[in-house]
Amino acid sequence: MRRTASLCMVAVALPWAAAQSTTPASFPPSSPSSSPALASATPIPVIGVRTGIDKVTGKPPARLNINGLWAKGGAQWHLYILALSELQALNETNELSYFAVAGIHGYPHSAWNGVGHVDGAPSNRGFCPHGQILVARAVDIASRYPPDLLPEYMAAAESLRQPYWDWAMNPALPVAATRLNMTVQAPEGRRVIPNPLYTYKFQRLKVEEGFGDSALTHYPQTIRCSRSGGVLNDANESNEGLLLAARDLTGSVYDVFTRVNTYDGMSSSSFENAHNLIHLRAGCNNGTMADINWSAFEPLFMLHHCNVDRLVAMWQTIYYNNSMFTSSALSGGQFGTPANTVITADSPLKPFFRAPSAATTNGNSTLLEFHTSNTVANVSVFGYTYPELPDWSLPAETRAEQVRAKVNALYGDMAGDDGATTLETGPLNRMGKGTTRDYWVVEMSVERGELAGRLPATVSLFIRGESIGRMTLLGMPCEGVARESVPVQDIRVGNGTLKDLDRESVVGYLKREVGVGIKGADGEEVSVGNVPSLGVVVLDMEYAPRTNLSSFPVFNGKVTRWPVEMRQDLGVNETRSLRRGVVRWK
Repeated sequence: MRRTASLCMVAVALPWAAAQSTTPASFPPSSPSSSPALASATPIPVIGVRTGIDKVTGKPPARLNINGLWAKGGAQWHLYILALSELQALNETNELSYFAVAGIHGYPHSAWNGVGHVDGAPSNRGFCPHGQILVARAVDIASRYPPDLLPEYMAAAESLRQPYWDWAMNPALPVAATRLNMTVQAPEGRRVIPNPLYTYKFQRLKVEEGFGDSALTHYPQTIRCSRSGGVLNDANESNEGLLLAARDLTGSVYDVFTRVNTYDGMSSSSFENAHNLIHLRAGCNNGTMADINWSAFEPLFMLHHCNVDRLVAMWQTIYYNNSMFTSSALSGGQFGTPANTVITADSPLKPFFRAPSAATTNGNSTLLEFHTSNTVANVSVFGYTYPELPDWSLPAETRAEQVRAKVNALYGDMAGDDGATTLETGPLNRMGKGTTRDYWVVEMSVERGELAGRLPATVSLFIRGESIGRMTLLGMPCEGVARESVPVQDIRVGNGTLKDLDRESVVGYLKREVGVGIKGADGEEVSVGNVPSLGVVVLDMEYAPRTNLSSFPVFNGKVTRWPVEMRQDLGVNETRSLRRGVVRWK
């Protein structure tokens, strides 16, 4: 998700659109990294979905919460499962198969859509952005239903969009993803089929071909939290890890929405920690989701990343005056992009071509342009929206106000619209009037390169042996400074909390009690003395409380910093209790 290191920055911005081609073209070897690219045949354009759009208002269908879609059932749910199942069954050599589309992200590091490896680009990384083909497959399936069901299923297929998993509101695996089999109403009647959300079974006899030397090559399918006895998907262990991370997931998401108001700030740290936590907690350190080169094959991956796409779209609606980046940075390189390429919002997002209408002719060939961050900045371009996004015809500030209210309702101390209840997210969600207040956080930072060979890794903060927050680092990017801020003013001290103390007492307590622990991919502790870049700083930020249901707190920009001396803390004691359906931490 970091844009300073590579084109992975656009993984959340690119709206996983459906390509509207059904037959992949045959391409010559790719030209160098310049854009546009020269193709001798019509490529697979990423143009989004054009079905189901309201002919009067132009409003596209929404991507829906997977839990709500599952609970409702019916034609759209059956088509979603059937379409996903058929995509997984397509021959893995088909460029529109589940395997080929998932392979864009990482392994097997091969060409897609006629775009291959270029000189100067790393050979051990994928393209990173993701694409998904779903609606066209659902429409094809719907056309096979008998006449009495055909209208209902065609309408459901045309308005179907890839669902999302809102782990910040409900920190547990989607129930539908934990079932081994699924009962669906297929065109030929009711059927029980292997659940395509449970696992993806590789068609290759030897998965290790093109997949490195990972232990994951020993399994013929994707796995989550495997354990002895042949259990490859342990939902209980996944949910235990997710519940223990609930405060980080909900709290950090709400913190980003309310406190980060610049695109650079949002894209460089922002939702990244929560995103990384899902990769490691949903599948455990030994699961497919934890390995970035493999993770896109895990069926949870698209549900997860569609939610990140949703969060970014909501953030952009709120901060509409700063909804895109305008700076430049050097890329660390991707499969089709040389290292040290200068990246801007107009850089090509390989291997995704724009619509044919963007093409011009050049002799007997077709000159096609790649998408850029600017061309994918608005999700509506790809024929979908999200339930929280208001009508685009409304004034920008009205839209921002409506989304702020949604954020407060979803991620503040209130129940979600699918019945899930979030934990208390702290003082920023509390309304009030009067003088400014202090908002206390502890910020961690580390240079990823100093943890080479130990990634993915987790850097945890402790107070008296109890975990109060963590920063999760995936296997990529391998370099660059990672940061994460942990809100701490609701930490209990005696009969009160930190926010009840005066400034001097808060600083003294945190500098005295905060400890740090680092665990590498093998689960072993890493000495903080071997990570000289590791930094911990206490921050005090002044803010005025929010005043109504559709407002956020207002920070005045005044920040005071106090460095904390590094201290190893090997204690891990994450505890939780359930009261009135609310997750509280002690």
